[in-house]
Amino acid sequence: MEVNWTKVFVTTSTIQAELIKARLEEESIPVAFVSKQDSMHMHLNTQLQNGVEVFVAKDNAFKAIQVIEKMNLDE
Repeated sequence: MEVNWTKVFVTTSTIQAELIKARLEEESIPVAFVSKQDSMHMHLNTQLQNGVEVFVAKDNAFKAIQVIEKMNLDE
């Protein structure tokens, strides 16, 4: 079965992405994330386009967004 992933959050912090992943997995929501950061030039990774994108299955997107919003993240 193919999963249709959808982006639910973008951050410049790998740590924040890991916290979100852990919280969503506690809610039984499978998570994947893609880091577009260049580890050789971390000082340039201050824009969201160079960030970490958090993805969930489309069927879980609404619930995932609600969980993330309740986390009160400052971004």
